[in-house]
Amino acid sequence: MKFETILKNAEKAVTSPEIYWQSLILISCFALAYLFHKLVRRFLLPKLISSSLRKNIDLNRLIIRYLNPLLYPIFAALFLSFGLSLYLKFFSESYLFEITLKLVGLFLFLRFLRISSNSTAIANIVGIILMPTLLLDIFGILDLTIDALDQIAFKLGEVRISAYIVLKAFVILIITIWFSGLLTRKSKSFISSSKSIKSTTKGIIGKIIDILVYSIAVILILKTFGVDMTAFAVIGGAIGVGIGFGLQKIASNFISGIILLLEKSIEVGDIVEVDGGKIYGVVKNFSSRYTLVEELDGKEILIPNEEFIINKVTNWTYSNNRARVEINVRVAYGSDLKKVEEVMMKCASENPRCLNYPEIEWYVTAFAEYDIKITMYMWVSDIVQGRMGPRSEVYMAILEEFKKNNIVIPYPKTEFLKREDGDICG
Repeated sequence: MKFETILKNAEKAVTSPEIYWQSLILISCFALAYLFHKLVRRFLLPKLISSSLRKNIDLNRLIIRYLNPLLYPIFAALFLSFGLSLYLKFFSESYLFEITLKLVGLFLFLRFLRISSNSTAIANIVGIILMPTLLLDIFGILDLTIDALDQIAFKLGEVRISAYIVLKAFVILIITIWFSGLLTRKSKSFISSSKSIKSTTKGIIGKIIDILVYSIAVILILKTFGVDMTAFAVIGGAIGVGIGFGLQKIASNFISGIILLLEKSIEVGDIVEVDGGKIYGVVKNFSSRYTLVEELDGKEILIPNEEFIINKVTNWTYSNNRARVEINVRVAYGSDLKKVEEVMMKCASENPRCLNYPEIEWYVTAFAEYDIKITMYMWVSDIVQGRMGPRSEVYMAILEEFKKNNIVIPYPKTEFLKREDGDICG
């Protein structure tokens, strides 16, 4: 009965004059789409490609890879939509228009799928399934076919599996795999090209993207088969309890590592002080459980990530590489302090590692029993090269200048009495 109705409708459509108007407008739409396609490719697209090549290389790649091959079907779909809206103002029957629009839409989707997936196999599989589906819809027997496929079924526990569900799940699986791969590939490519994100941060963001995308894909596939997700909620709760009791420290260190990578408070190459200054070295590597710090003597220490979150940490290179060096000197009573200041400031400023800003600071800090205590602060340009080197150089220069200017560095009284010569420095 259904097939007789289809034949009658086909006979009525062929004998109707509206079919010829539709055919004429369809031919005109395709001709206009082809004309505009040629004009854009000849005049507009080369300018757009050359302009984007100079300003934005990523936009240039998108234009060449996607816009160029999809330009004609896009124009065809646009002109067909415009032609249909114009046609419906004068006629009511638009069967041929609707069929053509569906075919063009399917062709555009398969073309995009083929380009974006870098694989003809996925596009061919989806095309083999969607093309018959579209033809069944055009002839009006898609619902009958779905009902027939749905009757071929069996039960697996509480889950009913039919031929239609398997076929639908297969299509969703293919499209989900394609879309997941496309999303992860493009997002990772965007993150990798970013210069403001460190390599370690890029790695952890890539892993998070993989977990999120493929978790959503698995959930979609399971929902398609009608699997009850409450069972997974119970399993997830049990895993959460297990983590809370048995894997608490591991989970804490893992989450702490993610926080450190995302907030960028400590990065590879930073110089840090941990455990009240007992550990001082360079951050060499991050892992999911620990951070590797190499001390100045070459010793490598594995520090749990949690320590950087809950304890105080000194990061010498957090915002810049400058560092302050403290110079402590004692001079005898009766010394010319103005001359002492001049000599010490000169020795510091002449050191090649010393910065002009912040300025050198010089202070008398205490009057001791046998001497005057003086502290000078100078800033070095790059702490990665170390602070001990410039400190040692300045101390040696001060000692030489003190000898030249007869500035005395006193001994303690007991030590001074042992000296037979009046050496000014010891």
